[in-house]
Amino acid sequence: MPSCYPSGSSCSGTVPPVAACEGKASTTAVSRRGAPCARASSRPGSKAASVRALAGGHGGGCCPVLAFFLPQPLLRQGRPAVRTLHELEVATTEYEQDAVAAGRDTLWHGVVRPVDVRVAVRGHLHLCLANVGHPCEETPRIPRRPSPSRTRLVPSLDSAGSLQGGSLLSLHTRSGPRVSRARRLAEVDGELAATLLSPSGQRPARAPHVPPTRLQTVRRRKLLAHGTGAAAGGGQWEHSPSTRAGTSSGLQHLRDLQVIDAYRERTKSESITQMLSQAITATHTVYAVLGTAEFFEFALKNPYSVQHTVTIEVDHPELSVILDPREWRHFKELTKAATPLEEDMFHLRDDLRPQVYLRPKETVHIPFRYQTFSAEPAVAAVAGDDAATTSWQPGALQTKHIQVAFRVSGGKPIALLRVKVEPRPHVVDQTFRFYHPELTFLKKTIRLPPWHTLPGAPAGMPGGEPEMYVRCSDPNIICETKNMGPGEPQDVFLKVAGGPSPQIKKFFVAIYTDAWLAAPLRIWQFYLHSLQRLDVSCTAGQLARLALPLRGTRALRKVKAFSSHPHELKVDPEGVFVLPPNGVLDLYVGVRPRRAGSRFIYLNLVDVEYHQLVSSWLVCVSCRQPLISKAFEITLPAGGGKGSNKRITYTNPYPTRRLYFLGTSRPDLLQFKEDSFEVAGGEVYTIGLRFAPSQSTGEEEILIHINDHEDKNEETFCVKVVYQ
Repeated sequence: MPSCYPSGSSCSGTVPPVAACEGKASTTAVSRRGAPCARASSRPGSKAASVRALAGGHGGGCCPVLAFFLPQPLLRQGRPAVRTLHELEVATTEYEQDAVAAGRDTLWHGVVRPVDVRVAVRGHLHLCLANVGHPCEETPRIPRRPSPSRTRLVPSLDSAGSLQGGSLLSLHTRSGPRVSRARRLAEVDGELAATLLSPSGQRPARAPHVPPTRLQTVRRRKLLAHGTGAAAGGGQWEHSPSTRAGTSSGLQHLRDLQVIDAYRERTKSESITQMLSQAITATHTVYAVLGTAEFFEFALKNPYSVQHTVTIEVDHPELSVILDPREWRHFKELTKAATPLEEDMFHLRDDLRPQVYLRPKETVHIPFRYQTFSAEPAVAAVAGDDAATTSWQPGALQTKHIQVAFRVSGGKPIALLRVKVEPRPHVVDQTFRFYHPELTFLKKTIRLPPWHTLPGAPAGMPGGEPEMYVRCSDPNIICETKNMGPGEPQDVFLKVAGGPSPQIKKFFVAIYTDAWLAAPLRIWQFYLHSLQRLDVSCTAGQLARLALPLRGTRALRKVKAFSSHPHELKVDPEGVFVLPPNGVLDLYVGVRPRRAGSRFIYLNLVDVEYHQLVSSWLVCVSCRQPLISKAFEITLPAGGGKGSNKRITYTNPYPTRRLYFLGTSRPDLLQFKEDSFEVAGGEVYTIGLRFAPSQSTGEEEILIHINDHEDKNEETFCVKVVYQ
């Protein structure tokens, strides 16, 4: 049983939230150390031990989803148990936009800002995988189910020899016995049973009064004779309690018989019609996968000695008749069907229902395609005030039934086709998560990789690179691709409307290389997290304070705030605190960016007892560069060593004694001897600096921020370090 636990993480019991920019996909790659592949790889088709952790999974920000490849399987090879230990680095891919847009990097829908991508290690996970053997249990043998039929030709039924006997209420048990034991109607019909068992004053449908026949009169007289007796010596009837009970039971039985008789008369016509329809109904099973077209043909025969024009009626939009002969030929080549193909066989009516002309006793093949793009649920939202967390409610893969009718003039059916659709799970090749402000449109462009590098792409395709086609599972989402010319890359453009926070919208995009969308080459899964937007404008190295109001739910909660950038965003209270029920509490936030530019920080409020997401914010930070008062340049040796110590001076410009705090934009390269100092008015203070060693040559610009007691920036020094 696998188990994982964090090491060196600031999140107690949970992985820190993943950081990503507004509208950019955020993924957490977890690399594996101590294995033949020492570093995780995110290249397509890589067999290295790679793990992708998506923040929150379906819940929105607390628990990651891990999926990775092991270089060797966990085979016991005769041993009682085997175990492997792995140390995984949780690395977030962060996207930061520069303040100035690049005017020459444009697409057809607007200007693209240059994006700075960097990878930051957030912590480590220790993963233990074990395979423990146990003795086999004696289980009853289960008969194997026959493999699903992949036939592409569905024959029509001959009404002369396909009518089966049996109960009218068992119309769909085609494989059952044709002779069965007779049972009461109330045992096999739920509607009739509910009518008989309901109270007399609350019956769903009261049977009409039917005058008693001679047989019913005789039966009533016999029942009364068995349930009553004559009093001795009086010549009059005396009704004892048992006599009255018997009389009431007999009357109830007679009333039930009247209800059953009326029910049979009402349903007789419908049952006979269903039985006659069953005689001309053929059944075909389709095993459907998201985005994949299932092709089959139905052999339609005209049973009459005169010609007829047959109208085809389909009651579901996912099943359609193939009208284009080029599409028909394409699917016949894919499935290697040997049936004949006829040009211009169909005619469309005004209501767009296809019609086909049949000569007497003629048989034609009607091509059908079934293709579904629906994937439920499409939206996950908060499930009530108490369950302040997003939860998916995925329904089971339910079987659906589609009815196809072939009718001649007058609406009389000559054949019926019942298509049974068995959904099958699909493969997701890549997952994208976008974090975007609520109630806004997400516009995003994703570049497709070269088609010949995709798994399953045909080799040696004539005509050069094929044109890509895309289809989205949500019809309310704009999804399109454009061919930019030979040799140019192709992009997929998405426009999605975000909902209110903390709604999560889920949809799929299928990518095809054929114009008829037969089978997808890739399937992408998308999650759009709608968050509350919070704009912050500040200066690099200076603390910006703000307060967030928290509204409690109907239950008391113990919560804690987690940030994607804990070194740049601090919260107060910092630890676990109590969120009172139906109350309002302020969460104080302090933002201190280290570099100028625009970045996006995620702040999540998590219930530490139930590990549920209570609230989530998208903090959009716009940071400007401080005014640099002094600039220095130093040269340091590269290639290791113990580092270097330097000193700079600072003069207090005020006539009074002041307390100052020191900060830097690169704490990994520069450390201070003292993080704060106090100096009298007009005096000079020497600041001790220690520079960390560098393994490579180059130049680095490091900012030194000198802030006052209120954490406002007094002066900023720039130190240019040259490693050589």
